[in-house]
Amino acid sequence: MTATAETTKFMRASDARADGAVREVGFARGEILIRRRVHGIEMKLGVPAPNYKGVVLALLATDSGQSFYRVSLAHRDPDLSVTLHEAHDDSDIVAEWKFWAKRFGLPKFIEREPGRLEGAEKMLGAVTLGRREGLRRRGAALSKRRPRAPLRRKTGDAAIAAQIFPGRR
Repeated sequence: MTATAETTKFMRASDARADGAVREVGFARGEILIRRRVHGIEMKLGVPAPNYKGVVLALLATDSGQSFYRVSLAHRDPDLSVTLHEAHDDSDIVAEWKFWAKRFGLPKFIEREPGRLEGAEKMLGAVTLGRREGLRRRGAALSKRRPRAPLRRKTGDAAIAAQIFPGRR
């Protein structure tokens, strides 16, 4: 657990194996923080984001027959999988899905059937194929300017140069 865990905001999530069926999940720079209590023993985990398979978008049904969308981080160990967002309408769900995938640098998946993930992008193993978004270069607007150092230099005095180097031009 890193020092950033103390400043991270945690959200409550359901966890069937935890005491009270609740755990806390937080997001620090490049890792997912999970806190839960199991049989009275407090557990704190910091799982690096690259250890997750990817960000999954799923359409699920409730017991009453209503459908809802879920965006989650998929991990090989189901206990470490994390629900990021749930919604009953599809208005912002794709934006949430893309946001979390970009934030953690993970591939996007669609879960059409429980447990079966389909890649939303063309992949070769763990590598995403296709055009990659360019990294934003900071200060690109200033790159066309001249450097400051030559502007601060003073120009020479011709009279002094004639004294030091007589006969030269």
